[in-house]
Amino acid sequence: MRRARELGLAGALLCALAVLLGTPALNVPGIALLLGAIVAPAWVALSAARATLTLCSAVAMAYEGESVALTLELRRGRLPFPDAQLIPWPGAAAVALPSARRGALELSAVLTRRGLHSLGPARLRVADPLGICARELTSARHELLVLPRIHPVNAPSLAPRDARDTAMGRARQSVLELDALRPYTLGGASSRIHWPTVARTGALMERGVSAEGQEPSLVVLDASDPAGEDSLDQALRAVASLCVHLARRGGCRLLLPGERRAAVVEPDLRGWPTLHARLALVHPSSSPPRLGQRLAARTILYVTAAGAGAPALRGRCYRVGPHALVGVAVAFTVAGCSAQLLDGTGRGRLR
Repeated sequence: MRRARELGLAGALLCALAVLLGTPALNVPGIALLLGAIVAPAWVALSAARATLTLCSAVAMAYEGESVALTLELRRGRLPFPDAQLIPWPGAAAVALPSARRGALELSAVLTRRGLHSLGPARLRVADPLGICARELTSARHELLVLPRIHPVNAPSLAPRDARDTAMGRARQSVLELDALRPYTLGGASSRIHWPTVARTGALMERGVSAEGQEPSLVVLDASDPAGEDSLDQALRAVASLCVHLARRGGCRLLLPGERRAAVVEPDLRGWPTLHARLALVHPSSSPPRLGQRLAARTILYVTAAGAGAPALRGRCYRVGPHALVGVAVAFTVAGCSAQLLDGTGRGRLR
């Protein structure tokens, strides 16, 4: 609009000089400048007045590296744009406008990093051919949660703890923990119903995996002091892959940074989408997790993003991470991370 005002002022001066100097020829450029200063802003404003721009997607979550389909919808009024440029999101190249008054463009975007991403806003720049004035329209942002990708686990079976540790774990479970019970699933085996709880509360409850004599495998995420952002991303892919792998083999538990109680990953993956979304939003933590009595689990998979020189867990477990310990045999690999079985002293079996 500033340029339009300057052109209007220049046209008015030329017309005034034409009158003062008695030079009618100056009226021609003066009137042309005045018309340009009036018509160009009016054309841009009227054509963009009824225009709307919308950027949306049919999904709210996607995996790392997955192509996400986006729809960019443009509505405009009866008056055509003098000139327009449409950019779907910041940093993208301009795309051609839909030919119809109400049209949509099908686009795709690939996000390679986990976390909450904001796509957009899309931007439509309407301008006159002479560049006298311009007006911009923007769409709302579209939020998309990118989840850690699931990778296959190259391990046919995970070795349980030794017989002595397993016996100790069973002894600790002589008293049923409250979080080992869950509401009875219709159609489930009647042998799993915990009748003392039914008699006491009147609610049908069944025993979970941990109430049947043996703790399920425990996946622990240590996000403290990661070697880098890429290392943390690799560790989170390993955690997600291990949880899905173990869930399909009877279930497991997942201990996230800052949590005191491990979440249950059921064999039917019923609550997994919520846990998967939480993994996508994990940030580096200030301190490692505290395991305490959880060392009684059948198998512990301690996933860490720390470097190979970081202190190892003092307990019998699998250490899983992108930076393997030197001189310790690799039991299996998952998502670019190496799993090494430690003997309880922070060391493992040599190569």
